[in-house]
Amino acid sequence: MTQSVTQSATQSGGPGQSGTEPAARPGADGAMQAAKPPVGVGASPLVAQLVALALIALGVVGIQALLSTTGAIAQAPWITSALDAVDGTASDAPVVLVVAVVAIVLGLLVLPIAFKRRPRKSLELAAHTGVRLRTRDLARIASTAVEGADGVTDVKVTATRRKLRVVATSVAAKDRNGAVVDDIGRRLAPTLEALESRPKLAVSVRNEGVS
Repeated sequence: MTQSVTQSATQSGGPGQSGTEPAARPGADGAMQAAKPPVGVGASPLVAQLVALALIALGVVGIQALLSTTGAIAQAPWITSALDAVDGTASDAPVVLVVAVVAIVLGLLVLPIAFKRRPRKSLELAAHTGVRLRTRDLARIASTAVEGADGVTDVKVTATRRKLRVVATSVAAKDRNGAVVDDIGRRLAPTLEALESRPKLAVSVRNEGVS
């Protein structure tokens, strides 16, 4: 009797437990994948704007030709004027050669834009969750970290993915510029250490009111 009760309790999972196994919690394999790194727009919008302007100009030429043909305006169609201007031009004329060369050069300049990778505008943080920091935000963080440094009255920071440049204005004597640079480096060290790929730090000091 006692043995049967013990076996029954064992099979049911014991007191306070259900007979079914608890669902396994999702592990690291079930974590969401990090998003792709943000990138800039590159030169593609500029080309798109030029193409849009060319299409608008072509549409204006077409409308002018339509109005001229229907008699709405007395001006001759621009297309006809252009054809009359080039009529009789030999295929080996210098102007034809120049136009052909210019067209080829423009084509070669525009073609690589379609295949060129868009520039990256952020820096990855040393984390496992795909956290990234925009370069302009890095400049703001660095500027805040440098403010309040001994003798520094103003600071200008520019940041790229490869370089962090700090220009500090100091009222201290010029012989203390080394100490100011070291202080700025110590203040920025935690920020740079948090980045997966650290940009090069360049610090310069401008002395204000010091001869």
